Amino acid sequence: MESPVPYGADHINSNPLLADGSDFPCKQRDNVYKLIKQNVMPVGQNQTLSFRGQATHGGGTCQVSLTTDKQPTKNSVWKVINTIEGGCPSTNPGNIGDDPTGYGASKFEFAIPQQIPSGDYTLAWTWFNKIGNREMYMNCAPITVTGGSKKHKHKHRRHGSATQAAALVRKRADAMASLPNMFVANIGNGCSTAESGTVLAIPQQNLGDVVQHFGSDRLTPPVGSCAQGQAAVPAPARPDAGSAPTASIASAPSTIVTPSPSSPPADTSVPAPVTAQPQAPATPPSISQVPAPPAPAGTTSGSCSTPGKSLCSPDGKGIGTCDQTMHVIFAPAPPGTKCDNTLGVLVGA
Repeated sequence: MESPVPYGADHINSNPLLADGSDFPCKQRDNVYKLIKQNVMPVGQNQTLSFRGQATHGGGTCQVSLTTDKQPTKNSVWKVINTIEGGCPSTNPGNIGDDPTGYGASKFEFAIPQQIPSGDYTLAWTWFNKIGNREMYMNCAPITVTGGSKKHKHKHRRHGSATQAAALVRKRADAMASLPNMFVANIGNGCSTAESGTVLAIPQQNLGDVVQHFGSDRLTPPVGSCAQGQAAVPAPARPDAGSAPTASIASAPSTIVTPSPSSPPADTSVPAPVTAQPQAPATPPSISQVPAPPAPAGTTSGSCSTPGKSLCSPDGKGIGTCDQTMHVIFAPAPPGTKCDNTLGVLVGA
């Protein structure tokens, strides 16, 4: 993520979060919360989400979330303010290039909801890639929200600044409570995105009020134990797996927008999201409890030995990811590409 300017932008990399979740949130590392720029965001005003880097992995699904914590931890609560299903950070069927500092990814717009009180927050961008290993990318940025709802100035004056501060904390928590929790997967929490080549359909309880759709891919639900909080309002219908893609649903109670991503270069030094990490199930399901998903028409499947590993079909015409049942479904490689059996990634045909 290039904009908003993330914490530690001078030493950030484009790697995903570790598969065991040990660096969640915000890609924990030395000086992870080094302040480069405090991003100021008036409520209701369009902000730009842009990226640096060209390993866009066929796009995927992204979310923008907030937490009131200035230095988030695993216990921080992240609340979704924008979801982008498909085409994020690019609608290109593969990578847009091989320059880790290059441009060419799409730019998107989002806005801070009017209900968010003024103050300092951490914003997160999270991304679930379409092609390759089943991963979660995340970058975090410091922001100051202005023009938001304000507390009563004189209500607690007699009780001193400590009570005023406590009242503001409660107000911020109440304002964000109506927002859904950020979706989290692929980091050892029992929830995973489906096989490589599919675009994630964010579970409805994590979808949020503002949803953008790009590209023509059908959306596929995650697999595993993925219950992560309840939505404040019924979530809108959208192009889930098995249905044709739709641009927007006018009758939905939430706001679905389908603007086209702007063409100017953006960066994708991939990562940046927001929401409290959901609790892992007390007793994770055993492999024998997790049924292997059926293979879609036109694909092949097989057995495998390393869950999460990206694999090629024997003929190199398909790519898939080994799931928790030691089963892999190979989705057809996009036109003009083939799967490199040595690397387990798509390359030009």
